[in-house]
Amino acid sequence: MTREESTSRDAAPDAALLEALAAAAAAFTGFSREAILPDPLARTARELLSIWQRDELFARIKRGDERVLLALAQAVSVAETFFFRHPEQFRFIEDVLAPRWIARHSEIVRIWSAGCATGEEAYSLAATLQQALSSAPQIRIDVLATDLAPRNLALAQAATYGAWSQRESAPIRAPLFEAQDAQPARNKFVRVLESVRGVVRFAEHNLLAPLDESPFDLILCRNVLVYFSPAAAERALDGLMRQLAPDGVMMFGSMDLHAAPQALMHEGPAESLIFRRRPEPPTSVPRRTNPDATPQSESPLAPEVKTNARVVNEVHLRALMQLESRELVQAEQSLRALLALAPDYLPGLLERALLHARRGEPAAATALMREVHRRARALAPEADVAGPQTLPARFYLESAEAFLRSAGGRG
Repeated sequence: MTREESTSRDAAPDAALLEALAAAAAAFTGFSREAILPDPLARTARELLSIWQRDELFARIKRGDERVLLALAQAVSVAETFFFRHPEQFRFIEDVLAPRWIARHSEIVRIWSAGCATGEEAYSLAATLQQALSSAPQIRIDVLATDLAPRNLALAQAATYGAWSQRESAPIRAPLFEAQDAQPARNKFVRVLESVRGVVRFAEHNLLAPLDESPFDLILCRNVLVYFSPAAAERALDGLMRQLAPDGVMMFGSMDLHAAPQALMHEGPAESLIFRRRPEPPTSVPRRTNPDATPQSESPLAPEVKTNARVVNEVHLRALMQLESRELVQAEQSLRALLALAPDYLPGLLERALLHARRGEPAAATALMREVHRRARALAPEADVAGPQTLPARFYLESAEAFLRSAGGRG
């Protein structure tokens, strides 16, 4: 190794370089600066400095070098997903959309999993549709799954998953794995059925760029836009809308939208975050206009008002990303700030209790779990509790009871 190579490998990323990389990551991915965590960014900076010297790396950042941008995309990627996440949306596909497509005598049903991460959502969709459309074998199923990070796509195409992808909160709703048992042990690695893999295709795609595809009957972009800046989210939504069929349906995660897109209307309960494209007005009937009316913004995210709920979502998102990166001290600070903003926020109380348990602080964890139990018990069991994933109050009650029964819960 030459002295020059050794110096490059030992170089520590300075503040100016980290700022340049963060700005490039935000511009390329659409992520807000708050969603770009410092530790993954610093690791990526060190990896890039092991390839290029600082001046060369700056030059590549400036001209948008593909290798640099893909490394940054992987650094900011959040691959937090699991099979049949948001089960209420899969029930809607089974109970409403599949019968609708059958009644229309559709020849093909086209689905887009936008921001698919490691593929669990796409395969869940394929399995659900194969089961729900089994009475109409003439309908061809085509699931496109896209993501910006090549490493995520490689894992998705491998189609082999462990326990983390099989959560108890989201039961397996359709045949999915190569296993004799329809409900395989969740602590084993499983491979997706070949028949399910056969209707899913994966592609690298940036949600800020156009997609060259025919319109889709259903688009899922769940737990993706929550990481985007408002301007990038608006741009991504515009691209999603361009790909939606005239009567198509779009589904989001619980923190993706700050306001319903104006071109869409709710399909089902408002809290389900399921939307259908509004019918176009007849071209022969002109729209009436009121010259005295205040013009409305055409932005799908308007009005961009930073409400208290928006702040709670942002702080919770930061805490979750810190937990995923094992930044436990920072996560504790974020969770404290979260509960200072919203003392009655059940997901935050539960998350902080679990953090104390993870840090070996059973007394603090038990006290918080008792508070979770008390507050959840005061709600109707099936009452929806908003959070990163909308869950019934029963989930928080049962989680607290299970913890308090355990050895750790006795503190």
